[in-house]
Amino acid sequence: MEASRLRQRLREVGRQIERQICVLMEHAPLVRGGVYRLRRKCGKAGCHCTRGALHVSWVFLAREKGVQRMRALPKGEAVRWRERAQHYRRYRQARRELRRQCREALRLARRLETTRAVAPPRTGGGRRQHA
Repeated sequence: MEASRLRQRLREVGRQIERQICVLMEHAPLVRGGVYRLRRKCGKAGCHCTRGALHVSWVFLAREKGVQRMRALPKGEAVRWRERAQHYRRYRQARRELRRQCREALRLARRLETTRAVAPPRTGGGRRQHA
């Protein structure tokens, strides 16, 4: 690839890096895990759940010290916790992309250096030359 194309590609990768950094700098709260809806029977005789209308509850599922934990969410909180989990996934994706793009930028910089490099000047075999 010629030097001008390498420069163009390096500029584009720089813009992509800047976009990922903007995602990383957002202020939204992050939480690792996910929000899930549980549907289950309570086991009480005569309850509507025994006829198929299961009870619904929302939970937050996350790993803590290597163990999967489930926490019940209060009514109306599922949306807020889901957004926080989505922000976390977006943040992690931006980090992965940033890492990949930085490697690409360094690879392009090495190639650009190679295309621009010239050989050092030759000497006259150790003899002094007078002007």
